[in-house]
Amino acid sequence: MTQNRIPLTIIGGYLGAGKTTLINRLLRRNEGRRLAVIVNDFGRINIDAELIESRDGNTINLANGCICCTLGGDLAMTLLNLTESANPPDHVIIEASGVADPAQVAQYGHMPGLRLDGVIVLADAEMVRQKARDKYVGEQVRQQLRAADVLLLNKVDLATPASRRVVRDWLAEQVPGARIVETVQGNAPLPLLLGEEGARPFTPGEWKETAVPPATKYRHDLAYETWSWEGREPVQEAAFRAFVEQFPAGVIRGKGILHLAGEPTRRAIFQLVGQRWSLKPGEPWGDTPPQSRLALIGLPGSLDSARLAAAFERMAGIE
Repeated sequence: MTQNRIPLTIIGGYLGAGKTTLINRLLRRNEGRRLAVIVNDFGRINIDAELIESRDGNTINLANGCICCTLGGDLAMTLLNLTESANPPDHVIIEASGVADPAQVAQYGHMPGLRLDGVIVLADAEMVRQKARDKYVGEQVRQQLRAADVLLLNKVDLATPASRRVVRDWLAEQVPGARIVETVQGNAPLPLLLGEEGARPFTPGEWKETAVPPATKYRHDLAYETWSWEGREPVQEAAFRAFVEQFPAGVIRGKGILHLAGEPTRRAIFQLVGQRWSLKPGEPWGDTPPQSRLALIGLPGSLDSARLAAAFERMAGIE
């Protein structure tokens, strides 16, 4: 079943974009999730000694329930071992090599027991345009960018406001319609990066924060917005699909369990990351009263609560 598949996230980007810093953040701020992170080299992952519980060959077990594996062996076999483990992780993350195509790595998300959750690609705000023009690596950099569900425009504290606008406009041309998020040191809320099965409203601790530490000079309002809905009335599937297709570009993440009018006995699982989204059958409701729970996270100004609520009420025939 879809619900039993482990979500897989690919983190890509050219050398120096900030992937390792982001991985370090994820390992420390897992917020109760048991993460399995597959990296290229342990040496670049700064894991505090007190967090390391044990080492076993190509695997480091962490005291917070996470594990860290190297890409030294067969990736498919490593993923198979994780999915068939007696105590499988809640989420698997692969750090793609700085010269790899994240879209190719993402194909592993179709293996049995896995579900591709998203492709996150980092871009260095200072260097990405220069790298993309390079006659030797330019096509590789542009290919990496095109693979992204969400682009993290990283190191924006090192760029002027004017140059930041230029690079955002350039990225929008290179990857039309891409969800672009500005960050410093890869600092973005966990729900923005890693989706979840099911739906529960985002808590303030998960999303109500800025993507830039207050101590930095870069002080734009980057707080993320959230919107959630709960209701027991069945939702029309065609109307819901049309509703999602009309989301503004600032909506970056979404998740939900839906009570669809055409499937009254079974949950429908909604997942959205960037431009890619899915609505798939889930487990039967059983003794649980059917209800819909939807949560969205987006950039400032992207979520019109009144409009979203009115649209959902129309889908549920409440009006």
